[in-house]
Amino acid sequence: MKSHDCHVFMQRLLPFAFAELLPTNVHEALAGIGAFFRDLSTRTLKVEVVEQLQENILILLCNLKKIFPPGFFDVMEHLAVHLPYEALLRGPVHYGWMYQYERAMKYLKGKAKNLAKVEGSIIAGSLTEETSHFTSYYFASKVRTRKRAPRRYDDGGVAPTYAVAGVPDIFSHIGRLVGNQKRFG
Repeated sequence: MKSHDCHVFMQRLLPFAFAELLPTNVHEALAGIGAFFRDLSTRTLKVEVVEQLQENILILLCNLKKIFPPGFFDVMEHLAVHLPYEALLRGPVHYGWMYQYERAMKYLKGKAKNLAKVEGSIIAGSLTEETSHFTSYYFASKVRTRKRAPRRYDDGGVAPTYAVAGVPDIFSHIGRLVGNQKRFG
């Protein structure tokens, strides 16, 4: 697992991993925090559940403060109090994640050639890509472009043909047939 997948450990594995190793109060507090984040990260949220989470997180943090030393708690642990309220305002958590925008920015930053003027360089790279994409439609059919590249798993096999009338081309797969041919009937 990657380092950004630590939420899986906290939400799914931690409640079971330390069930018999830790004292009951410590285990219940840690499992409660995992359950809090698991319930908050569901695809669909109900207002009643989020309001219950808003009440439970206060008790969970108090239980954690009884267990861990004061140096453990800083602003980041306190921010969990505000997460249910944000979920009520925004909706499910995945609508607020920034992963998709970070990936898009990485893609755009990869186009930057002149690091002194990044914005103009990204625009120039995007225009170049769009221009080459749309002009590739006007090339002869024998010219290989990114749009007309062979399929990823094309090994030079023959595309099967169907004798059934009305079968769309979407169901034809390029590839080599494997195994013995079976005849029915």
